[in-house]
Amino acid sequence: MFRTTTPHRSTTRRAITALVAALLTVTCAVATPTGAAAAAAAYEGYLFAYFTGEGTADGEQVHFAVSRGNDPLRYDVLNGGRPALVSTVGTKGVRDPFVMRKQDGTFVLVATDLRMYRGPSWDQVQRTGSRSIVVWESADLVTWSAPRAVVVADSTAGNVWAPEAYYDPALGKYVVFWASKLYAASDPDHTASTYNRMLYATTTDFRTFSAPKVWVDPGYSVIDSTVIGHDGTYHRFTKDERSSSTGSPCGKFVLQERATSLTSTSYSPVAECIGKGVIGQGEGPLIFKSNTENRWYLFVDEFTGRGYVPFESTDLASGRWTEVTGAQLPASPRHGAVVPITKAELDRVAGARTAVPVTAGKRTVRAMTSGFTTSVWRHGDFAGRIDPISASSPLPDRQDATFAVVPGLADPSCSSFESVNFPGRFLRQADLRLRLDARATTASHRADATFCAQAGNSGSGVTWRSYAVPTRVVRHYGQVLYLAANGGPNAFDSTGNWAADTTWRDEAPLAP
Repeated sequence: MFRTTTPHRSTTRRAITALVAALLTVTCAVATPTGAAAAAAAYEGYLFAYFTGEGTADGEQVHFAVSRGNDPLRYDVLNGGRPALVSTVGTKGVRDPFVMRKQDGTFVLVATDLRMYRGPSWDQVQRTGSRSIVVWESADLVTWSAPRAVVVADSTAGNVWAPEAYYDPALGKYVVFWASKLYAASDPDHTASTYNRMLYATTTDFRTFSAPKVWVDPGYSVIDSTVIGHDGTYHRFTKDERSSSTGSPCGKFVLQERATSLTSTSYSPVAECIGKGVIGQGEGPLIFKSNTENRWYLFVDEFTGRGYVPFESTDLASGRWTEVTGAQLPASPRHGAVVPITKAELDRVAGARTAVPVTAGKRTVRAMTSGFTTSVWRHGDFAGRIDPISASSPLPDRQDATFAVVPGLADPSCSSFESVNFPGRFLRQADLRLRLDARATTASHRADATFCAQAGNSGSGVTWRSYAVPTRVVRHYGQVLYLAANGGPNAFDSTGNWAADTTWRDEAPLAP
């Protein structure tokens, strides 16, 4: 589903010149409208970029998940759980992916150039590791540039870990920051004992960078800084890498600081030991603001325990963070980032296909799975399900299986299904199950009751994609109607019979 572009090698100066001119023309044609459209559109979802660890061959690549609409705590994996982006440069492995929207509305993703799978020791990769970051760029989150490795640290650095970026309007540049162990110039083999500091450099194009400067150096090892700005203040979250002991009780936990200048070397402390008592230890913090309310989410990786654990706060400056329970994150996300996206971006990255026309008015929807072709959509005790119902069935059953297909309550280019025997009630999803509810009075409920028709997954018929959760489509699992994602974490997301179970035939109504 995700594509990378590969530059072609030309053999003559004329060919190179023509190619560059063509690329500049395409870039101007694509990037500017995308940026303008994104700036004008409201955010209606989140993209989560992460890696899954060094335990598998493809764990140290970029994985994507998207939220279920504007829910910041529930995500569906993309690309069947396979990597969305694969590094072919440097070590050919990447960790700690960080994705951000640039000032022109396009996207850049930076990541650590590191592969630990069946590889070197942690000590070795901090002495003679890569001094590059891996960079991808995209206008639409689907088609990405080829990866490029860019050296950002000088020869005194033994590693470049967990790069992130933030735009600084005071500088008119992006500040890119990362952790490095630094060695003396007189120690070219990097044999001495040293510690990780946070460094930064500036860039306007993610191709050329200023000379790095030390940003955070408390005299002991710190890594994994992330930043968010609010009300003229930058809030920085960093992992204290010291071993937890009586001398450093907040070692292996995340701390929060603030400053009014992004590149200041004198941030003021706000909170330390974030999550202690809830998690055993934490690293890889990611921070983002809710699209819908004055609330911030901080995910901290309990790296020897549960993985990412979400916390929330309604007062960013307070340093008070409360664990959030009930989140549904990808199965094993490690250090990554969450970026807000528009509805169009959410649909596109979720793989929504071109809409197909549907017949309005009273209709019946029939299953196409072998063994279930006598079954149709119906509501039973207001729950969505399928049952064998025919023209000879009792009238109440036939009415339960007949719906008025009307323009979508959230988007008239899609559809909503109104009950004919309970007028004013519509099929909608609630916790990924379909049910019959009264006409929605909120935007989120209208979205839950809207479905978009696309070409059937089995090659004929129709597949009904959820407007609210575009990674999911209507599927019967047994006789119950769900919103399912192929290969997702629930039993009803099973890959077995996927195409048939998610394909439906639109028919004349069983009831007048």
